Order: sequence, then C-alpha cells, then structure tokens
Amino acid sequence: MSDQKLEAAQAAQRRRRWLTLGETVGVLALVISAASFWDSHQDRAREQAKQAAPALKPRLLLTGTASDEGARLRLAPADPALVIQTQALHFPATLNADPVETTGDARIDSDWFGNGLRARAADHGDKPFTGRMPIAIITRFARDGQQFDDAALYDLGYTLHPRLLRADRIELQGLRLVAHASPAEIDARLEARWKAGNPGG
Repeated sequence: MSDQKLEAAQAAQRRRRWLTLGETVGVLALVISAASFWDSHQDRAREQAKQAAPALKPRLLLTGTASDEGARLRLAPADPALVIQTQALHFPATLNADPVETTGDARIDSDWFGNGLRARAADHGDKPFTGRMPIAIITRFARDGQQFDDAALYDLGYTLHPRLLRADRIELQGLRLVAHASPAEIDARLEARWKAGNPGG
C-alpha cells in the first residue's frame, strides 16, 4: 500500500474514532439532560402534592391566667401561632348556668356559673375550699389564615373563700386539659365527668 493510501486510511480511522467519541459525549449529555428533567419533574410533583394535601389540623391547648383577683381567667393558646376567633363554653347542667359564647375576648368569668357552684359547695364550712370543675370549651381558631375547630374537656381549678354575711368569693386558678372530643359528644362527656367527681349529682 502506498504511503498516500496508508495516510488516507489512517485519517479515515481517526475520523471514525472521533465520531464514536462525539456520539459518546452526545449520549452522556442526553442522559444528564434526562436526569435533570426527571429531578425537576419530581420536585414539581412533590410541590403539587404538598399543595393539594389538606393542612394538618393543629392541636389546640388552652392556658388560663387569673385576673381581677381570680374572678376571671384569661384564655390563650399555648402555641402563639394560633389565634382564637370564637368560643362556646358549657358548664355542668346541675349548676343551672347557660352556655356562654365569646368573640375575640377569650375568657372564663366566675359570674357565669358562680351561684350554682356556691350552692353545690355550700357545706364546705368556714375555711377555704379548693376544687376542680369540668368545663367544655368549643373553640374556633386560626393559623396562617386557615380556620379550625376544636372541642375539648378541661378541669377548671378554683378556690371558694368564705366571707361573713356575703356569698363566698370564687377565685379561679387555672385550666387542665382532660381530653379532646367531638362537638357531638362533648356535653355527654362533661356530665359524666361531673357526676364521677360529684356522685350526688
């Protein structure tokens, strides 16, 4: 084979080799592009699923701070990200206290049930008497612009202070969460808890 033909054959072989290398680079670029597209698609799918999923309902825990010498208990969520909108407060039936609804001013006033509680604890003598009373609280609250509802049973701590020739002074002390419940069953659970602590009714 002449030198000229040999050089031509070698040049053709080099071209074929470069073509193969170019194809390899092209395939790698295609694989990388496909992987990037897949990652982008997965990110979008996760974001869409996150937006479509219903927001998990936050758990509401109420705390109480006494004011006006214990005549009132100011209520607030333990989580400052939650904002109370409205509340409905239910008391044991034997106290003859009507349910109370509040809007924006979350609180418990001893005047709402005081007469019934004093009558039930009239035999405690002439010394301060400390007890707990169940109360049902149905709350509508907000977080990040979304509205949620919560129904829960709490124990309300109080002390009765005897006074000469006047009705006992009620000092509200605080709240303790007993259990969350559905609004449909909250009153029945309230009555059951009251009767368990006060067998006489």
